[in-house]
Amino acid sequence: MMPSDAKGRATVRELAQRVAELAQTSENRARRQLWCDVNSLRRPERPPIVCHPGSGAWNEILPASVLVAADPFLRGLEYQFRKSLHKWEIGDDTVLEPWVTVPTVMRLEGQSLWGLPVTHIRPEDASTVTPTRTAWRYEPPIKEESDIDRIVLPRYHHDREATQTNLERMNGLLGDLLPVRETCAVPGPGAWLHGWATQLRGVEQLLFDLMDRPQWVHRLMRTLMDGHLGVMEQFEQAGVLTLNNVNLMACDDLPQPDSDPQLVRLKDLWGRGESQEFQGVSPAQHEEFLLQYQKPILERSGLSFYGCCEDLTNKIPLILSIPNLRRFVCSPWTDLGTLVDAVGDRYCIEWRQKATDVAYAPDLSAVRKHLVDGFERARGGCLMVVLQELETVNHNPRRLRDWAALAKEVGSACSG
Repeated sequence: MMPSDAKGRATVRELAQRVAELAQTSENRARRQLWCDVNSLRRPERPPIVCHPGSGAWNEILPASVLVAADPFLRGLEYQFRKSLHKWEIGDDTVLEPWVTVPTVMRLEGQSLWGLPVTHIRPEDASTVTPTRTAWRYEPPIKEESDIDRIVLPRYHHDREATQTNLERMNGLLGDLLPVRETCAVPGPGAWLHGWATQLRGVEQLLFDLMDRPQWVHRLMRTLMDGHLGVMEQFEQAGVLTLNNVNLMACDDLPQPDSDPQLVRLKDLWGRGESQEFQGVSPAQHEEFLLQYQKPILERSGLSFYGCCEDLTNKIPLILSIPNLRRFVCSPWTDLGTLVDAVGDRYCIEWRQKATDVAYAPDLSAVRKHLVDGFERARGGCLMVVLQELETVNHNPRRLRDWAALAKEVGSACSG
């Protein structure tokens, strides 16, 4: 049913029209080419740069008071369109796609992903502030080793009727302005075995288990691997997967040459892995307890990328052993020079910046030096620059525009 919020509907359509116009510009095409070049291991005209504000930063940049729509569906669309348009104004290399997406409705059978509820315990005074802005700890459901037997491997079913209803609603609202695309990806942040394990067992306890109960950890990781592989197969067999080589993941290598546009396979997609909760373990433990179980998941994809906020300096050879690795995430704590020496031009590097250095510095002089040094060190390689983990703009939203302009300037100068 179409929302009756006339003012909200008009606002959403106006924003969508603006997105549609920008998506057809030469600037947008040039941005897409930068990402396609770097992800395809061609040196781009200059390294592409992108800024990803976190939820806290967005609350400062686009407070709820700026939203016009009252209907929840329209309000969500308005917020997404305003974010996209603000990203365009920041001036990074954000790409606006000339369509609007509707997720395929895939319903999880049961109440929780692994059949065991994971509880977040917050401080007693959390009710006095926005809950998402407070710390919390896990109350893991696996207390005893025997509790692993309670894990239920995830099962999903495709709700075609709900999906069609959502597609028709979006077409009725925006179909004359932006084509409507159904999209579907395997749920979860890629090969996130360590994340699920820490949810089920607890972060600190899992690290003790590596030493005290190694065989039990192997059993847990193998169970989670089998469960996620099963979900991947369910989605592939259901024929609902859609390509993800778009936007900042654009590349020439996907889908595979023998692909069928009507039936996307796992090997036509990007896959992802990372290891944040295993930051403190040795390379040997990383390989034994995590990477060997992530590889079968990553290998199902056509290409993969690996890393997030963890320091991978001493684990570079491990990550490079992933057969289909294309993109190596270099966190602010991973040594860029060591990584450049190891990968050359055989992989692209996602060089992430330290958010606090940008948000809290009195000026960007130190950031400029950092960028110059990094670009010079990586000269000849395929580099992209990412600023994220921004949970505040420190009351200075203009700083993001200044950073984007600076990163583009330095990147162009060092690419000449």
